[in-house]
Amino acid sequence: MKFRPVRKFRKSLLTRYVLILGIAFVFIPVMIPISFIAAWGVNVLLNPDHYGHEIRPYGTGKQIEAAWHQAAAELKGAQAETINAKLREMKQRYPDAALYWVDTAGMTRLQLPEQASLPPQWSLEDTIAFMKQRVDADPFTVVAFIGGDEQAKQGFMVLELPRKYMVIQKGEQFSDNRFYGVFIAILLGAFVLLSYLFFSDIRKRLLRLEAGMTRPGPDGLPSPIEEGRPDEIGRLELAFNHMVFALKDSRQREREEEELRKSLISHLSHDLRTPLTVLGSHLYSFRQESLSEQGKQSLALMETKISDLSGLMDHLLSYNLLSSGRYAMSLERLDILRIVRESAAAWYPVWEKNGITADIELPEQPIYWNVDAQGFRRVLDNLFQNLVRHAGSGRYAGIAVEPYEGTTALTISDHGPGMGSVSANGGAGLGLQIVDLLLREMGLARATISSEAGTKVYIYPAAKLSLK
Repeated sequence: MKFRPVRKFRKSLLTRYVLILGIAFVFIPVMIPISFIAAWGVNVLLNPDHYGHEIRPYGTGKQIEAAWHQAAAELKGAQAETINAKLREMKQRYPDAALYWVDTAGMTRLQLPEQASLPPQWSLEDTIAFMKQRVDADPFTVVAFIGGDEQAKQGFMVLELPRKYMVIQKGEQFSDNRFYGVFIAILLGAFVLLSYLFFSDIRKRLLRLEAGMTRPGPDGLPSPIEEGRPDEIGRLELAFNHMVFALKDSRQREREEEELRKSLISHLSHDLRTPLTVLGSHLYSFRQESLSEQGKQSLALMETKISDLSGLMDHLLSYNLLSSGRYAMSLERLDILRIVRESAAAWYPVWEKNGITADIELPEQPIYWNVDAQGFRRVLDNLFQNLVRHAGSGRYAGIAVEPYEGTTALTISDHGPGMGSVSANGGAGLGLQIVDLLLREMGLARATISSEAGTKVYIYPAAKLSLK
């Protein structure tokens, strides 16, 4: 499986992150003015009558003055009722203005509306003071002679209008702040959403990768994961899948090699037994013949080696069966001290022949463990055989029951040189491996303490020790 080539910078996570930062930097100088324009545009669309023209309620001062003088000129020779009617008409045109007129006798006539500050009878001084007060003042005041000039001798009429109604005003506008805030919120939300989606996608892909690493499949190996975009995480996913496929191929090759090894051991064991049996029978025939002392020694050595080879074949077969889980075991609650006594009795002649003193101190009370009788005897046989072969020089074999790590343990000890020394009868170590496999199948464990003064092997229930 080949890796993808290095991807272009535009497909990198770094590129996406820099792009988000670029949007953030552009946000202030560009997006805020855009939001102002967008808010103004929305206001124009929603309120078209308030944009694009100016409202002048009563026109400019010149327009008002011209209209007032024209209305006064139209009243030349008019009676009081006509003048009153004209003022009422002008009041409708200028509803925010104060209108009144004064006749030739100086009497204040119709007032629209009534004003308490006006004198009912105008004197020359009142007229002059009024004129001086109204120059460039507020309200804006226009005085016109009725009939067009003073020659008409009909008096004068006055219009007083607050200047605020004369200022050029823009139409009432709805505040842009409402829509501006909305657009700012939308832009901020878009930026937050982009950031969230970016990091959420990374988090989701990393969690998926973690799940693939920590959750083994049916074969006990991690399962391949779906590959995402070809960025840095995508390359990591690709590398992970490549590792998974390599592990599966390695596991498959290991299984095939294991099957080949087991098959080879099984066939070799069976194929070697026949010639060993033939050799054993011929050696027995030789023993019946008349041999010299040296011949007898050679014959004994050959018989020993054939016996060792036969034992090795047994070990190979047992190890093959145990490692493949095909060793038949039947666990029962048995008194292990009885099995130990029987095995020790069977090995006593061998110990005696090799000058080994057996020191057996077992209690009278039985000790019950869940064991397979044949398997437990095989454990004892292997340990006793190792004692004879590697620790026979110590001339001692001890069997006892002692407390160990809070439980009761069976101990087998010797006074040999220890496991650190080199034995002339050293083998491949299959005996102890078979012991460990058998003990594990029976829920037992082994601990060994070895020194130059000897070796002690403890056998105890593993479950009880783990509950401590």
